[in-house]
Formats: sequence, C-alpha cells, structure tokens
Amino acid sequence: MDRAGSIDVLVVDDSDFFLDVTADKLAEHGFETRTATDADGALSALEHRGVDCVVSDYQMPAMDGLELYERVDERFGVPFVLLTGEGDEAVASEAISAGVDDYLRKEAVVDAEQFELLANRIENVVSQYRTSRKYERLLDNTPDEIAEVGTDGEILAVNDAITTALNVDHGDLIGEQLSEIFPREVAANRLEQGRRALTAGSAVTFQDNIGVRHFHNIAVPLVEGGGHETIQFISREITQQKHHERELETKTEELAVINRIVRHDINNDVQLLMAWADGVASSVDEDGVEYVQRIQDTCDHIAELTAIARDFVESLEDEESVDMEPVALDAVLESEVEKKRDTFADATFRVDGDLPSMSVRANELLASVFGNLLSNAVRHNDASEPTVEVRAETDASTARVVVADDGPGVPEDRRDEIFGKGEMGPESPGTGIGLYLVHTLVEQYGGSVRVEDADLGGAQFVVELPIHERKAHDGESVFGSS
Repeated sequence: MDRAGSIDVLVVDDSDFFLDVTADKLAEHGFETRTATDADGALSALEHRGVDCVVSDYQMPAMDGLELYERVDERFGVPFVLLTGEGDEAVASEAISAGVDDYLRKEAVVDAEQFELLANRIENVVSQYRTSRKYERLLDNTPDEIAEVGTDGEILAVNDAITTALNVDHGDLIGEQLSEIFPREVAANRLEQGRRALTAGSAVTFQDNIGVRHFHNIAVPLVEGGGHETIQFISREITQQKHHERELETKTEELAVINRIVRHDINNDVQLLMAWADGVASSVDEDGVEYVQRIQDTCDHIAELTAIARDFVESLEDEESVDMEPVALDAVLESEVEKKRDTFADATFRVDGDLPSMSVRANELLASVFGNLLSNAVRHNDASEPTVEVRAETDASTARVVVADDGPGVPEDRRDEIFGKGEMGPESPGTGIGLYLVHTLVEQYGGSVRVEDADLGGAQFVVELPIHERKAHDGESVFGSS
C-alpha cells in the first residue's frame, strides 16, 4: 500500500526478529525504513541522517525507550512512537506525561493485521508534526507578536517577532511572568482580556500601548486535552496608524478653522469692498469707471474662489463617508446657469433642448460641480463674448451632462492632468482648484468627468452621474437660450 508523501521511519529494537519483521511490514505499507538495535545506535543513525519518525521498543538494555525519547526530543525533536509490553499501563501513563506522541502494545503489533494500525499511527503523528512545523514557521515569519500564556501569566511560547522587538532570546522569555516582560498595568490588562476570552469561549480584541508603541491585540482562548487552558495573544503594532490618525485629526481641525475664515472673514471683507466700489462709482470720472469695474470684477472673482475653497474643504471633511441623497439635476443646472448669466454679463449661456427631469445620487455640493464648470468655460475663454452651451441626456442608469464652450480648448496631452490639484493653464486667471474640486466631488458621487473637443470649437466637459430616480416630465425647461 502506497502512502501519500515520503515518510522515513527509524525502527529501534534489541530483538533482531521483531526489528526485521516491523521494518519489512512498514516498507510494504509504503514507508522508507532504517533500523537500530539499541539506543546508542539509534542516536548515531539520527546524527548521520534525519528521519520523520522513530518507532522504539520500551524494554532495551543500557537505555530504555523512554530515556531514548527524551534524548531524541531534546536533540532532534521528531515524532516518537513507543511500543510497550502487555500490562505496562504505568509505562504508558509515564510516556504520555513525558510527551511521547503515541504508544502501542508490542504484542498487538506482532499480529500482522495490526501493522496497518501502526502504519496509521505513524502517518498521523508525522502529519500532525508537519502541520505543527508549518504553523510554527508561519508564526515566526509573521510581523505580529504572538505569545502563548498560561492563566497565571506564565509565558509558555513566543514567536521570533517578540524576541526581535525585545532583543532577547526565546529562553529569556519562556517560563517568565508576563508582568516581568511588559509594564505591570499592560500585563494585568492583557491577562484580564485573556480570561474574558476563556470565559466567553471566543476571541477578544482590544488595544493598548507600551511606551510610544501602540498595539491592536487579539486574545484567543486555547483549551487542550484534559481541559488545560491557555491564552494566545496576537499583537499587531499600529503605532504608524495612530500617528496618521492624530495627523488627520489635526488636519481636520485646521480645515475647520480655514473654513470658518473663508466663510466669514474673507467673505465679509469682499462684501465691504464691493459696497465701497458701488459707493464711489457715481463720484468718479469716465476714466475712473473702468477701475471701479475692475474692482467689482475682482471682488466677484474672490467671492467665487472663497466659495470654491469652502466647498473644497467640505468635500475633504466628508471624503470618508459622503451622505448621498436624491438631488434634482434639472433644478441645479437651471439655478447655476441663471447665476452665471448674472455674473458674466458679456457671456452667452444657452441650453440645448430640454433638461431631463430626474434625480441623481449626490448632495448639496453638486451645484459646485456645475458652477465651477460654467465659470471655467468663461474665465479660460479668450473670446470677447464667450458662448457656453449646456445639454443633458440619460440612459437607464446614468445622467450625462455636457458643458461646452467656444474657447481655445484643452490639448489632448493635458486632458487628464487638468483635474489634478493646483493645475492651471498658461496665464490662467484661476488657481486650478476648481477642476480638482469637480473631479473630487464627481468621484465621491460614483460618477466620472472627462474633457473632449466641442462642436463649438473649444472644450466640452462631460459629467456622468448615477441616476437616483426619474421624475415625471413637467414640460419644457423654465429657461431657453439667451
């Protein structure tokens, strides 16, 4: 019978007859076998070539099977099956206490039909050993710090990550109390969490810190045969993550301050400038009118930039969890077009056809998306009287809005980069943050934005947004071309 995988077995017995029979039968069952007639011969054989398992008789001269097991376990650590005589219950009990992997009565094995049982026992202990070794290698290669601890706080096993972090050897930790290795309050808390895990019968997660190092911990209850309880602690260092969290909290607080400044201080000063410009407009000569108009235009631009900055800060604050709601697309477009008609008196804004009545998945900042695109179409236009055209269409799941202009267009090699933070064209009067805000918001909504050549001769920005729901059409748009 062939066994899955190669298993080398060393058979040890001072009886040549039993030695030969056992080796031959195991070979018939698919094992590679070697033999030794005493303990010294077995140890010498293991020195020259390792095996996967040792099968040894208990009663041998000079050194019995249990003494051989202790030597083999200390020096080679391979699975060990002990063959005991009939009535040797005390020996069997001692073997189990010593840690022998398995045992069988020798008289039972002599029966040819029982060799299958011995073969199965060997295969089982070797399989368990190999699985255990793989697990140990996994534990030693993981960056997580892993320790097995008794309920009294005694450290029973550790992986390489802990010894590396503490700069000690394994032997310096095994048998020590957890409170001798870690700060007393940390050790006490970990033991408390471990006992909670044992009581609950399931893993418990918690965080703590040792000095400046922060850890996310998992306490896993382990219950071995006979009800022996231990706790496995798996600790992953999250110091860098905590540092990033603190940085994020600081930046969020700073953004809130900037938002308040933009909302109130700067906007209030702009309103004062505009009021003063209106106040002196009737008191200046013809040459001064031009400068008053420039002041008013600049104030309009500053007001627009502060609105962009405000919306940009809000988009960053909401980036982690954007609350979506149905937003009426046609109402937003109509409102923004009317605003731009008032702001840019020399420009022509027209709507191509009816705007579809529907809701898209967005939030109140959707107005900023189209407001920025409409302003961008005018501010980056070199025509004396710019023309901007808006149209929209839908399919079963997507609303598509196009904002086109008759300006200079956007070169193909810049069509991706213009949505980057701080991008702006040569001699651009803007900061470039407007298109970055557009891109950020549209992505948060689960949509997309791109730029193409427009039929008007300039550029057209295409915004695609997921439809939330479609409304019944109310008739024609509330505004037509202008």
